[in-house]
Amino acid sequence: DVTLCVDVMKVNRIPMLITLSRNIRFGTIEAIPNQLSKTLIKGIQDVASVYRRGGFWITLALMDGEFEALHGDLADEGIALNITASDEHVGDIERYIRTVKERMRAIYNTLPFQHIPGRLVIEMAKHCVFWLNAFPQVNGISGTISPRTIVTGQKVDFHRHCKHEFGEYVQTHEKHDNSMVPRTVGALALRPTGNAQGSHYYFSLSSCCVINRGYATPLPMPAEVIDQVHRIARRQKADPGLLFTK
Repeated sequence: DVTLCVDVMKVNRIPMLITLSRNIRFGTIEAIPNQLSKTLIKGIQDVASVYRRGGFWITLALMDGEFEALHGDLADEGIALNITASDEHVGDIERYIRTVKERMRAIYNTLPFQHIPGRLVIEMAKHCVFWLNAFPQVNGISGTISPRTIVTGQKVDFHRHCKHEFGEYVQTHEKHDNSMVPRTVGALALRPTGNAQGSHYYFSLSSCCVINRGYATPLPMPAEVIDQVHRIARRQKADPGLLFTK
């Protein structure tokens, strides 16, 4: 049985549903369009399906008072809801969110961008959670097995999953023939997909979409790429920097 801590973190006005299992220490994060009850329940259902595939069942959810309206919907899922008092917080998830924020700030300060699109902000948060899940937790149930391996059975391989730094400029290898269609696409490295082949997610600088590719060649980042990222961010009316709110 799993006790799940749940909260919502906002970065640049983008709400993200973030969860953490109390003992396994397996975290998840997903951007959500709004904080309506049906949206939150759908997000929790998706998280519960991940645990079920690993043989775990969520029986208790710990949340702040703002989630009290979810009592009935969670009961339908077989999940009991424990709400904190008005002056209390769920300590586990609050500390976890602080850790994710600090890692995002550290990554942001290594990037040459002052203005980044919302999709990159979301992927930066997912990148942080992916690597937090990849290593055994000091206060978890195992000192040698990572939360990711415990829940999903998947392991991280250095040679396959540590090819790129977040935000690194690459040329992704595309399918091609004998025509003059470009064989590579300029993109920014995001995070591993986690599959056994070692594929990665990349942010395409031409389509502004997240793409999944098996191979890419890292290159020095030209000034034109920095300008392109800033143009995309301005076009999308993204907030500059990183602004964390509740």
